[in-house]
Amino acid sequence: MNARKAALSLALVASAATAQNITLGDLPCLPTGENATLTAHVEPQPPAENSVRLYFRRLNVEVEDFYYVVMAPTGGGNFWGTFPQPEDSAFAAKKLKNARDGENLWAQWWKAKEASSDRDPNPDLDKNVIKERAQLGKLEKRDWMAAQDDASFERWLRKMTTEPAEFFVAVSDPSGREIARSHMQAVEVRKDCRAALTPQQAGTAMNLTVGETSAWQSGKPVFHWECTGIVTRLDRLQVLRADEACRACVIAWWPPVAAGLGALGAIALTDENPGPPGEVSPSRP
Repeated sequence: MNARKAALSLALVASAATAQNITLGDLPCLPTGENATLTAHVEPQPPAENSVRLYFRRLNVEVEDFYYVVMAPTGGGNFWGTFPQPEDSAFAAKKLKNARDGENLWAQWWKAKEASSDRDPNPDLDKNVIKERAQLGKLEKRDWMAAQDDASFERWLRKMTTEPAEFFVAVSDPSGREIARSHMQAVEVRKDCRAALTPQQAGTAMNLTVGETSAWQSGKPVFHWECTGIVTRLDRLQVLRADEACRACVIAWWPPVAAGLGALGAIALTDENPGPPGEVSPSRP
């Protein structure tokens, strides 16, 4: 018995000694229709067989399951990962019914949702969608939200012109088991946000592999993220496959466009005078 206790004690000491701390780089906003990159530092540096993943989703009232991309190492425990391009999706305003305080009802709705096991505080949402598309994501606690007082959170919500995004970074072993993670953060998605990518990051943005966390995500576009650049998927068993959902969209779109353009193919349109970018705000409300 003493030997078993000693072995357990040594295992706990070893676990504490190798505990990893994850520090995220600054991310003031995400641009609609463009890619952005997040940096992270993991201390101590994880072994090469482990992966560092950037998990992401939109702040949606019903769909809460995450996706992820595997982050690229740059040495010294530093990593970067590229988000897909966010859609310009509307952000649904909700008001908490029968609230004691007549102010900050949108903030109270979100906090009541976070505290509710069925994630429907009024209730007036689509229960079937929640059952299918939030079973795993609703277990991920929004620590960024809990830290906000209602008045500040309400002001932040009212500033949003499109669905914000939520993200965190986690270290996983070769089997996909999570070893360490950062706190979850929220970031606004804006049309006037600007994100500079290195040539390597820009190349990756056009060849993204998106990981899935739930069965319903298979065969469907990444929820409220553009198809642009997404070419492959990783399912829950880590099986790599072509992205059939986005590829189907490209195949359906291409023939009529190609017929009109002939040998020229697709032409990218750019705004030569987009105007100055707006002031970006902090990623946390």
